[in-house]
Amino acid sequence: MNLNSIKNNLNDIISTMATLTNMEYAIFDTDAELVSSTGVYLKRKGQSVHTASIEEVLSLGNVVVNKPGLMKSCIGCRFANNCPSTIEVLSCVKLDGQPIGVVSMTSFTHEGHALIEENLHKYMEILGYMSNLISMYAHNEVARSTPGILSKAIEHLIRESGMNYMVIDRNGYLLHWDEGTQELLSYCDLYTQSLGMIFPQEFSGWIFGSSYPSSRSLVFEGFSGEVFSTPLSTENGIEGYVLRFDKRDGEALKRSQSASYLDRIITQDPELMEVKRVIEKIASSPSSVLITGESGTGKEIAAKAIHFTSNRSNKPFIPVNCANIPENLFESELFGYEEGAFTGARKRGKPGILELANNGTVFLDEIGELPHHSQAKLLRFLQDGVIQRLGSITNIPLNVRIIAATNQDLELLMSEGKFREDLFYRLNVVPIHLPPLRERKSDIPILIDHFIKAMNSKLSKRLLGIDDLALEAMMDYSWPGNVRELENSIEYAMNMEETSRINLTSLPARIFSNCELESDLRSKLSKSESSIIISALDKNGWDMDGKIKTAEELGISLRTLYRRLK
Repeated sequence: MNLNSIKNNLNDIISTMATLTNMEYAIFDTDAELVSSTGVYLKRKGQSVHTASIEEVLSLGNVVVNKPGLMKSCIGCRFANNCPSTIEVLSCVKLDGQPIGVVSMTSFTHEGHALIEENLHKYMEILGYMSNLISMYAHNEVARSTPGILSKAIEHLIRESGMNYMVIDRNGYLLHWDEGTQELLSYCDLYTQSLGMIFPQEFSGWIFGSSYPSSRSLVFEGFSGEVFSTPLSTENGIEGYVLRFDKRDGEALKRSQSASYLDRIITQDPELMEVKRVIEKIASSPSSVLITGESGTGKEIAAKAIHFTSNRSNKPFIPVNCANIPENLFESELFGYEEGAFTGARKRGKPGILELANNGTVFLDEIGELPHHSQAKLLRFLQDGVIQRLGSITNIPLNVRIIAATNQDLELLMSEGKFREDLFYRLNVVPIHLPPLRERKSDIPILIDHFIKAMNSKLSKRLLGIDDLALEAMMDYSWPGNVRELENSIEYAMNMEETSRINLTSLPARIFSNCELESDLRSKLSKSESSIIISALDKNGWDMDGKIKTAEELGISLRTLYRRLK
């Protein structure tokens, strides 16, 4: 596989990741030739790279160069003892188990060095994601460049069957699909997707975990029904799978999804209960909606509740985070482009997000980050219901509902000239505001109960709830990250907890470190714990057998009991 054949894709990946992480990136082939890099990397390190360092990555898989120029692999490099980079993390890219290149994340600053060292596992995850994405593009390039009558025969049989089929290889990469499946998964660009990126992990795990034909019920956005999986075996084992999608009644899907997403807004707060009533009232209206609220208040859940309660519920719902798409790519992603519109444009062009969502809903999250030049084109679509692809003068009429969301003050952005006033009023036809968690603290106990029940299965736990002292600390905390922070805090506490209820010591330290009741809570906790433990030991005995029985009764390990006694 020659990585130069997907160089345009690699340039997009590097540009996006550099913008998101503020690091520099480079991609090399197995001959240590530079295929793609950020401008800063090219300027500081040049076109050529030390072959020995690339060979080391190809051999080991992952390498961290935290002392550039001074490590064993740096011997013979022109930058030995004088390397411009401060740290470099490299990962091998593989296709079907064979190395096809190396991706490098580099920093040229001491701040970047410290950031990577302190969060090395996170940056390794990022490189792993990039490696998988590159491998996916490479795989699909190989698949597209391998013509044959078998491919045509499969396409013909799928088309004639009238069923929705998909063929995947043993790694989950999509090889063939019919038009019905393309429409069913219209919110995805199937040429760049794997099964694990389209469906929930438990669904893809079921397929790869079965060596016999099997089926399972599945409900996801736009589909409710039965999925049949048939393994494709050769003398080398299972090489792939054929998936068949048998759709059920659309009205039943609509009702179940409507209830599901409205029920996800868990509240007894009057203001939020009114929001749920507004959602039911305006769900089937074509009017634009602007959802405001702090980060973590559940703006996307509210948007999905609107879509799946509406008469568009069996059509695509496509979420777009305006902050995650590089400014130079935003217009082509949103409106699409024609062949030859710019260097690297795909043959036959590409439909944009708005086209893929026709008759459905596009959710524009963080709308305040929308590039100013794209705001005018979005305004035109909201006014006229038509778009033009990049490089085209042809109008394409579309029926797409726009739901936007922001945690910024758009009126302030308007006064600063960063957001168009006319676009604001086009989006703000139906305003919905989600209050922060600190303003609806009566919801904290029921949210905690919900998250504990939901995570017991995920974490293989059997927690019954939260004790009074821990709840008191949770109620006293200000929750700057809102419901999302509460959910993450409960998951952390459940991982730490060894008893049947979440207690104060299992909570993240930030929740009670600045709490006015901290010393009082610690005092209460200490007295409560000691009283419970002493009472149990008095009953069971203070010898070894009594301590073992006490630990079992309290649901903690013997080691933990000794630590608490100390």
